[in-house]
Amino acid sequence: MHAKPMLWGAAIAIALSSTTALANVVVVKSLGPSAKSYPPGKTLPESAKISLQGGDIVTLLGPASAQTLRGPGSFDAKQVTLASAAGQRGRFGALRAAEVAHNPSIWDIDVSQGGKICVTDASKLKMWRPDSETAATVQIRSDDGRSQDLSWAAGSSLTAWPAALPVKTGASYQVEWPDTGEKSSLNFVTVPGTPGDLVGAAQVLIENGCQKQLDLLVESASKAGK
Repeated sequence: MHAKPMLWGAAIAIALSSTTALANVVVVKSLGPSAKSYPPGKTLPESAKISLQGGDIVTLLGPASAQTLRGPGSFDAKQVTLASAAGQRGRFGALRAAEVAHNPSIWDIDVSQGGKICVTDASKLKMWRPDSETAATVQIRSDDGRSQDLSWAAGSSLTAWPAALPVKTGASYQVEWPDTGEKSSLNFVTVPGTPGDLVGAAQVLIENGCQKQLDLLVESASKAGK
């Protein structure tokens, strides 16, 4: 099994407060000359004007959709919230595998990739695999030396994280495919509760540096807005 390409970016820590809760959109990716003015995690009200220079690429996430702006030009944050209204899919928790082909919920673990993973409820954590045609088994080893085999039946893409290896914030877990020897490393961070909206979810993922989950969230929202 081959891991999908991973997009990593610098995550800017943000504080969730009553002020940010009032914001309509949040910057999730930013490249170019104006990147310092629009860092990931920056929230903007619907009335905000976004001024971009040539070479700027800024991705904004609204209540139900994402939009990428390219400079030069002046843009209204309102156009993202309007796109969100047009492509509204309901609450964030509904964005699961049906919304993004070949990808799990952002709160499930894609076993083909490693990295930092944000977890909201360790007791309900699922391991997802992109190829579910045949039965498969992986070995998961914690940094204290304990190991556990985890299997999927043929036709199944999800299976529960092994209860014998409790998920701990800051702990490292190595996943190995015995048949190929391929390995990946997972590092968990527990976040309180599940945000009820796209903007809140993005803020939590950016704050904790869970970049691959953020990429999947943006991909989900980009599809929802079309």
